[in-house]
Amino acid sequence: MSSEHNDTIAQLRTCVYLPPRVGLIFAATFNKTWTGKMKMLFYFDSQENLGLISMFGYMLFLFYIGVKTEMSVVHKTRSGVTNIGVIGIIAPYLCGMAVLNSYSSKYLTDLQVRLLGAIIGLFSMAPFPVISSTLSDLKILNSELGRIGLSASLVSELFNVFLASMITISKLREERGEVNAMLCALAAILYILLVIFIIRPAMFWIIKQTPEGSHVSDNYVYSILTLTLFTGYASYRFGFFALFGPFILGLAIPEGPPLGTAIVKKIDTFVNEIFFPIFVTTCCMRVDLKDLLIWRNQSDGSVDYFMVQTLVIVQVIVVTKFVACMIIPLRNGMPWNDAICLSLIMSSKGFVEMVAFSLVRDSKGLPGNIFALLMICIIVNSTLIPMMLGYMYDPTKKYAGYIKRNIADLKSNSEFRVLACIHRPNNIPATINLLEATYPTKEEPICTYALQLVELIGRASPIFISHNLQKKNKSNSDTSMADKLLESFRSFEREFQDCLVVNAFTAISPPEMMYDDICTLALDNFTSLIILPFHRQWSCDGNSVELEDESLRDINYRVLERAPCSVGVLIERAQMTHIFSPETPYKVCLIFIGGKDDREALFFTKRMTKNPHVKLTVVRFLSCDDDVDDDSKGSGWENKLDNELLDEIKTKNKIGNVSVKYVERTVKDGPETALIIRSLATEFDLIVVGRQAGVETPQTSGLLQWSEYSELGVLGDLLVSTDAGGKASVFVIQQQRTTMDV
Repeated sequence: MSSEHNDTIAQLRTCVYLPPRVGLIFAATFNKTWTGKMKMLFYFDSQENLGLISMFGYMLFLFYIGVKTEMSVVHKTRSGVTNIGVIGIIAPYLCGMAVLNSYSSKYLTDLQVRLLGAIIGLFSMAPFPVISSTLSDLKILNSELGRIGLSASLVSELFNVFLASMITISKLREERGEVNAMLCALAAILYILLVIFIIRPAMFWIIKQTPEGSHVSDNYVYSILTLTLFTGYASYRFGFFALFGPFILGLAIPEGPPLGTAIVKKIDTFVNEIFFPIFVTTCCMRVDLKDLLIWRNQSDGSVDYFMVQTLVIVQVIVVTKFVACMIIPLRNGMPWNDAICLSLIMSSKGFVEMVAFSLVRDSKGLPGNIFALLMICIIVNSTLIPMMLGYMYDPTKKYAGYIKRNIADLKSNSEFRVLACIHRPNNIPATINLLEATYPTKEEPICTYALQLVELIGRASPIFISHNLQKKNKSNSDTSMADKLLESFRSFEREFQDCLVVNAFTAISPPEMMYDDICTLALDNFTSLIILPFHRQWSCDGNSVELEDESLRDINYRVLERAPCSVGVLIERAQMTHIFSPETPYKVCLIFIGGKDDREALFFTKRMTKNPHVKLTVVRFLSCDDDVDDDSKGSGWENKLDNELLDEIKTKNKIGNVSVKYVERTVKDGPETALIIRSLATEFDLIVVGRQAGVETPQTSGLLQWSEYSELGVLGDLLVSTDAGGKASVFVIQQQRTTMDV
């Protein structure tokens, strides 16, 4: 299991569930002294005020979740995932009601039967906010399993809202009469129509009023927050829960930048760091752990069958939901381990159930021991399930390589598939330069997958967009960079018509999980190479560093560790576009020391020799202690492979029919190698090296301990160091790591 998974589990154990535990400690009646102190600290009036604040915070939290929710996920959800979401509610509910009516009702009063029916309905839910939070905490939000669980839970959430509305209308019918109940239902329908046809278009109008690249005016943001409070009040006055209006309003706000992001940033700390912990703590403060010991009626000492049957029903619901959510995935061919993990995700409980049972306790008179049992079940569930998921599911396992997907093993006259990652606009010309140098032809075409990476802000769920290059994209706040990407690669595709195919994508996800989008796209499309932009950005003249993006560096690290194919990190010193012509040849240098990464780099540069405007120079560094023709020395088999690969270049100074310059330099140690390499940096437009991470050879001895960027290897780090001269671009290649290499 990876250290990353261990860190996640440790965090879940120590801090994620602190508020419930604090609430239980405050509420516990250990002895009379402790109880007295807690009553002094939380006297009756303060409890009312604290409860009011916590419900206000929960109302804002549901609005916050609504804003981050992408409703288009529902339209895009496959039927199998929709079935999981629906059966995850219906199956446990029907089984629970069957057990209640056929068995439990024999031991219970009519009031207890009605209360247990409400418990069955609430415990059968699969709330979207809870599942989204669980997946986010485990950092598997945009894994394949995470996406399925998130989509299924969103379908369940819409089903929950519909059922809750029906129950509320039924309650209003009993309390206020049929006419008033119908008026309230009509008001709810009118509110939903108002949100769809007036408020949501108004939100898009606000976005249109915001200049591209600018922030949404605070006046708009505060007006929306004021409207949120008003909808909560209106919902309460019409007999619905005050949570109904804000949640529906949140769903109407377009997720992501600029509007959704502005609202989320404005209330994020306020909601997540203050109000939500207070809400969870106050919910648990209403639980007295001593009530769990009450399994007999205090009046006559008989068994409390309500307590017993509640425990039985909870067990039935948990088992039924777990089994029901496994059936459809298994029928669709999902592995057993992943099906079990998906069932655990759909079985997650949390703060939504806490507030639901608190409301039932206040409105229906749920006994204290039953309430304590349910709350403890929720806390145990929300503690164990994330830990079990952390141990059982590793989203990186699907990248394990058994099939060779690299440049060296690519068959001649076959399509070269490349995934090019774009993080900033200035990555586009550098990437196109590199691809143009490889010179796609009809015999050896190139299929490029251009992936724009966008940080997830203001959304609850990551999204993956496939752009159609043949159609004009609709203008929205996310497309400014996407338009530049599409236009640049469309022009590149026209230049090499019938030899080059470009497919463009946008991945919007948290930075710590972007590697999954990259690796998944590479895996699904059988790419041989992933091109990653370096995290450091230089000024236009290449003399000074303007930006260092540590989140991008972390993405590069994760991709290098997990990639299902070869990976290259592209470093662009001087931001310029090279014009390929006989008058301005593109001078490329391959630095070769030996090893599989250097051989992969050689195969990559061999493709460039077909470009008539590329001049290739191969510089091989030899150690003073080794004879290049002596296979018994050096690295044995690796050295033999190197010699065979370079034989044609060394003897004929050619690759096929193309002339190539070949140079051998014998060095005694790393510092001497560094002096020669730095002199080369001023002579070429592009320098290609193998990564050879953590490998020290006689030619690089003494350099490894001074390496600043281990993701580039010793030579790559040397070429991008601040004191290195020249403005040459650098491309550092790592050959695919297969399961046999690990």
